[in-house]
Amino acid sequence: MRMMLPFGITIAIYLLIELLFIFGVKSLLNNRICKLFYWINSIITVVLIVTITIFYIQIRSNGNFISYTNMFYGITYFMLLLVTKLVFVTFFIINQILKYVIRFVIRKKNKFIIVTYIGLVFSILTFITITYGMFIGKNDFTVRNEKISSSKIPQSFNKLKIVQISDIHIGSFYYNSDKLISVVNTINKLNPDIVIFTGDLVNNFAEEADGYDTCFANIKAKYGKYAILGNHDFGDYSVWRTPETKQVNLEKIISHYNAMGFKLLRNSSEIISNGKDSITIAGVDNWGLPPFKQYGDLKKSIKEISPDLFSIMLSHDPTHWDKEIKFYKNIDITFSGHTHGMQMGFEKFGIKWSPVQYRYKQWAGLYQNNNNYLYVNRGLGCIGFLGRIGMPPEITLIEIYKK
Repeated sequence: MRMMLPFGITIAIYLLIELLFIFGVKSLLNNRICKLFYWINSIITVVLIVTITIFYIQIRSNGNFISYTNMFYGITYFMLLLVTKLVFVTFFIINQILKYVIRFVIRKKNKFIIVTYIGLVFSILTFITITYGMFIGKNDFTVRNEKISSSKIPQSFNKLKIVQISDIHIGSFYYNSDKLISVVNTINKLNPDIVIFTGDLVNNFAEEADGYDTCFANIKAKYGKYAILGNHDFGDYSVWRTPETKQVNLEKIISHYNAMGFKLLRNSSEIISNGKDSITIAGVDNWGLPPFKQYGDLKKSIKEISPDLFSIMLSHDPTHWDKEIKFYKNIDITFSGHTHGMQMGFEKFGIKWSPVQYRYKQWAGLYQNNNNYLYVNRGLGCIGFLGRIGMPPEITLIEIYKK
């Protein structure tokens, strides 16, 4: 019942925006065109709300990855219409306020409507932008390259190439799985020494990854492939019939990681050797601030790490770095994901902005605290809104040089 309340409030807000939208459109169209528009818009609105409601009920009663994926598509189209109409309604309300202010000042009725027309233009541009993000932006896989130096990296590991991927949310690729083949090909072209995957293989269900083991097993790395579990891998976002059912789902997800060739680091560490030289890689289960659970155990994962060795830490949620990891001198660089850059933002002309920055202090790119680095990957997949606007899916290449 508690889950239905925000869902109901969202629908109520949408219907209010819908009424204001129709009222605003009437001021721009003649009666015949307006009636046709009204019926088309009403049918689309009703079908969309009914569809989302059905998928929502299915998820709450007997969730599976197909119903989740379809729900996300419903949310995506809901967002497309909601945001587009909200932009128009905002300009329409401003127009109405200005109209009555002008009427009060000059004491005459007027047909002031210019701001509503401006709103129509911006509404159309918003529709085009979101549509672009849905069909093109989410598949615009981008390689981002960063270089750092450290006096701790052994000479034999100089120019170490680490490729990071994160947040695949593989169920969201259900209708365009061929895109993941291009991701694997891109990674291999980078000729990585180490490949790391910082969690969230799935949205919630192990079956999402069925059939993809061979695809990701084709990723090649000189010193190996390493991974950790993200918050979605633990299956916390579904109603399970029994705790045992949830545990079985987790075990199947772990088996997918293994079949894909990734060494899963669960609050543990590994030594990577090259002749007489060595570095360390460690990883923790997901650790986040509420409402996210803290499965990770940092002290356990680093208890075998020598402070003399260059060390790599994998932790899905970047808040873990800010709250704990950056204070440990025996950790040199941490790799995280989780935020997706909110799948929308702006990163051009020296400007870096996304709404997610108001929730996460470190949300995308490279950060530094003294000699301790953090890199936050923007993710490969999508969750909720199946699109990306100004925040393309990312493959990261970090090159580490001997200082």
